[in-house]
Amino acid sequence: MMVFKYASAGSLRNYLDENYNKLSWSDKLNCLCEIADGLNFIHDYKIIHRDLHVSNILHDYTNASITDMGLCIPADYNASEDTKNKIYGVLPYIAPEILRGQNYTKASDIYSFGIIMYEVISGLPPYHDVSHNKNLAIKICQGLRPRFNIKVPQLIVHLIKRCLDARPLNRPSSEELNEILYLWKSLGNRSELQEQIRKVNEANENVSISSMPLISLGISYKTHSEAIYTSRLLDFNNLPEPKNSDDYYECYDNITSMEYSESQQIDVSQLKINEEWCKQIPEQNHDK
Repeated sequence: MMVFKYASAGSLRNYLDENYNKLSWSDKLNCLCEIADGLNFIHDYKIIHRDLHVSNILHDYTNASITDMGLCIPADYNASEDTKNKIYGVLPYIAPEILRGQNYTKASDIYSFGIIMYEVISGLPPYHDVSHNKNLAIKICQGLRPRFNIKVPQLIVHLIKRCLDARPLNRPSSEELNEILYLWKSLGNRSELQEQIRKVNEANENVSISSMPLISLGISYKTHSEAIYTSRLLDFNNLPEPKNSDDYYECYDNITSMEYSESQQIDVSQLKINEEWCKQIPEQNHDK
């Protein structure tokens, strides 16, 4: 038996749904610091979490804690041929190289943390408006990333993009993440980040509710009926080689450029039409 402190706010997802409107940038950074600290602690012990997402993070209105360590493995673990291609988790949080059957690494945990960063900052579940199926997995491997619904400081955008880089070696370590976030937290109003926060706050306040309805209500969203945020066994074949968009590090105000996002736009109605076809022809790249 294991006894934990009671998390009165429930999961981080529940906490964001109920409290996002009230959260300041400082609150969000504090939350991310705690999660990064926990992940760094796990990695220090040479362990990979493998199933990191907001429902596996609990909140008590003061602190955020990583839980559900049931899928953890040693960092030097080599999966057998029988198990290495078996993927279990929540699709939006799984790194593209893992979707293609590579072994889990610390860098794949960092990718998951990058999606969590996006979620804490935006208040929105990643890819909440589309079906979580092979079509989405293909798009993620091709470079699709969730877009922010608000203006976000460039420093935060850049750190998230590093975490979500299609090349695992380009992602920061948990130790570096921890150091960056705690530096931002400790410097307070003296930091470049605070100046960027001041500017984006002004920009966000000037955006009308009609043109960006989620600007003050990050929890006002409708989840697609086939957007699945519980861990499950995933089985995808013949996914494309993971890559970043051509302008990945040239776009400073979002995780992915608007032009690229539009070119990779997922038509929800078309996804529904294709689902039965996908089941019948599982080996084919359905984007062609």
